[in-house]
Amino acid sequence: MPAPPCTSCHAARAALRRPRSGQALCGACFCTAFEAEVLHTVLAGRLLPPGAVVAVGASGGKDSTVLAHVLRELAPRLGISLQLVAVDEGIGGYRDAALAAVRRQAARWELPLTVVAYEDLFGGWTMDAVARSTAGSGRSRSCCTFCGVLRRRALEEGARRVGATHIVTGHNADDMAETVLMNFLRGDAGRLARGGGLGSPGEGSALPRCRPLQLASQKEVVLYAHFRRLDYFSEECVYAPEAFRGHARDLLKRLEAAGKGRRGLDEEATPGTPGDPAQTPTPKAVPTF
Repeated sequence: MPAPPCTSCHAARAALRRPRSGQALCGACFCTAFEAEVLHTVLAGRLLPPGAVVAVGASGGKDSTVLAHVLRELAPRLGISLQLVAVDEGIGGYRDAALAAVRRQAARWELPLTVVAYEDLFGGWTMDAVARSTAGSGRSRSCCTFCGVLRRRALEEGARRVGATHIVTGHNADDMAETVLMNFLRGDAGRLARGGGLGSPGEGSALPRCRPLQLASQKEVVLYAHFRRLDYFSEECVYAPEAFRGHARDLLKRLEAAGKGRRGLDEEATPGTPGDPAQTPTPKAVPTF
């Protein structure tokens, strides 16, 4: 059965059906809708005021790549300027390739890039050195915990070097769901209480941070990168298998599989709405994401 026409432009054939709205969209209209939703998130949340110098935490991965691309498209409407800031954690066999992707992005989009390294900031320490120092000490599974603290500080330092007024990171809805579950499993009530917003205003001397992609699912981030043909680095960090986050991610995947392929209640169709499978049959040619 052929795919139906795009419900937005009515010209091209639909490439996907969005689960929350039930809309069957072509690739171009999906990307336009995705960008409009990010714009709404930024404006409604008052995340980036006109005149802001925005440091984009650029890792070379799909999330930061999509974030940088979308903000570059929206920058004239928002009245902001962008600076890419990448962190070199000193992870052999991994970070060099990721940084190469960031440099390609910076050159293609004509955006200034600053790279800050753990080795320079933290007295010669790299992430590989941290991992070696904790191996066999009973703390070897804490590499990602150490790295998270160091990376946050390094990104702050990089943002200050380029004169940024705000920092943005590419965390998406899946990342935030994993974080909430991790904090719940750890019984960390403090972090759970603080985790409901789209960022932090910047306490003390820290710069304000926000997450413009926080309401976008990982699947739609990947689809945006696909339709825009973005170049990004997709390999997992060598220390990621040790992280507690991986257990939260696996649990969420099992819950998702048991819940009709939906991660959140907001993605489940209410009976009688356009997204309800009983009301709107989905052609096999149009995948639902």
